[in-house]
Amino acid sequence: MPCTALMMGSSQSGLMGRSRNYNTKEDNLSFQMKLKITITGPKVHDVGYRPWLTEKAVDLALRGFEVYNDAEGDLQSVVALVDSDKRRATQFFEFAKAELPPLARIDDIRSEPYDEEIQPLWQSATLGTFVQINKAVPILQEMREDLREVKTNTNLIPEIAENTRLIPEIAENTRLIPEIAENTRLIPEIAENTRPIPEIAEKQDVIIDEIRGLHREMTFDAGWRARIESDIQAIKAKIGIR
Repeated sequence: MPCTALMMGSSQSGLMGRSRNYNTKEDNLSFQMKLKITITGPKVHDVGYRPWLTEKAVDLALRGFEVYNDAEGDLQSVVALVDSDKRRATQFFEFAKAELPPLARIDDIRSEPYDEEIQPLWQSATLGTFVQINKAVPILQEMREDLREVKTNTNLIPEIAENTRLIPEIAENTRLIPEIAENTRLIPEIAENTRPIPEIAEKQDVIIDEIRGLHREMTFDAGWRARIESDIQAIKAKIGIR
């Protein structure tokens, strides 16, 4: 990822908001400077880049800070204006090169001197907070409607609990299903055996008459047999046979 290096030092007065002579390393780190940092890429808008950079500016306690979305041709860009001492400005730029929001996709980060006025950090942070809240309002309203639907659905939980209370009883009853299945296996055989019943019912009068005839014949045969046995005994007696 190409980045334009920061050119800082006592000879680079163009990076300074104001210039003066310094004799120590500490002095070189404390002079005020203004930078314009531009971040470009296919996805740097609507990924939280501005709050991300503002939070770092607050963390570093920059004196002045602004951040806004822009574009360079077909690429999106985020521009950060920094007004601070050299040490903090450098730290902010190094952070911007090393860190980015999780959803962002960048191609380039560069810095350049900036000579115009930059608004105070507190003012920029306040405005940024207002913008983010304004963007969040529709989302919060949609979430409120979703929560209402969730509440309506959760009102059904007691009914579900009551219904699930019957599950053990259902399980106990379904335990008998294999036995019932085994018994119902005999139903076709029973149906086959009971199929003649209507025909029998239709012929029951004929069957009854036949049974009565057999009974009479059996009764007649018994009487006739007794008479024959009596005659045989009489014949035996006459001829002296015992």
